[in-house]
Amino acid sequence: MSVSNKVIIFVPGIRPKPPAKDHQDALWRCLLAGVEQLSPATAESMAQAQGPFQVVPWSFEYYRMHADITPDLPGIEALLKKAEPSRADLAEAGSLQRRFQRWLYSIGDSMPFIGRLFASEPLRLRLSEIARYFDNSDRVADRMRYMVKAALLKAWQENKKVMLIGHSFGSVIAYDALWELGHVEGIEDTLDTFISMGSPMGLSYVRRDLKGARYKGAKQFPINIRYWRNIAAIGEVTAHHPALKEMQQTMAAAGWLNEASNHNEAVNFFRGPDGLNVHKCYGYFYNAETAQIIVDWWNA
Repeated sequence: MSVSNKVIIFVPGIRPKPPAKDHQDALWRCLLAGVEQLSPATAESMAQAQGPFQVVPWSFEYYRMHADITPDLPGIEALLKKAEPSRADLAEAGSLQRRFQRWLYSIGDSMPFIGRLFASEPLRLRLSEIARYFDNSDRVADRMRYMVKAALLKAWQENKKVMLIGHSFGSVIAYDALWELGHVEGIEDTLDTFISMGSPMGLSYVRRDLKGARYKGAKQFPINIRYWRNIAAIGEVTAHHPALKEMQQTMAAAGWLNEASNHNEAVNFFRGPDGLNVHKCYGYFYNAETAQIIVDWWNA
């Protein structure tokens, strides 16, 4: 194993996750396989590095249980055998049904009463889990953010360059942790790159409760991100909101962010037990947009 001065820290999304090592090993396989398709030399360099990838296992703190990774294993193996999505994958991701679901989410976000009226049971559960985080019931959100901050501080103390990846609601937890590090704890270290994947941060009911949302000026946003890369897959229902791009532009214009980019045509063709899942983290880690960002960062 070679020693690298770079580390990728991953903050998973909502819902129980597999045990940290199982989850980390599966994600690392997907990430390396995606990078290898673009740059075999980079994939080899990353594979030989010591501890270049860490998962922040916050979900057990929140749910007090682990998910079983077994149902996802066939989908992971099938994903890694495909160099690109099939025509069926692309047709299903861009189908009329998915566009209609996205429209319903947009209506529900702008008119919450109507959204609650038509929300499915899984969506109601997800909203209650998000509410628990923002309410910080029994200080669970503080403990979740502490785990992210501890991983970042350890990496910075070791003089490592850090890429922080937040998937789905994990991007919210990561964002809030960064805000607290800069504005509450006075940490001056800077994140190399922040990647948000399938992020709901553009939704109004999420955006209004983000750390800093009630402030104006420099205290409104994190001040410790150099580059922010946002990735959203075709077929996503919550991750295509222009408001997220507006946040990035405001931060960049004010000098709190060097550069931002949005990749809204990513292809996530992971298929799990319920069929195509364009939101799944394994597919996001394997896709070409993620791989390109990581290749450029690793070789910079």
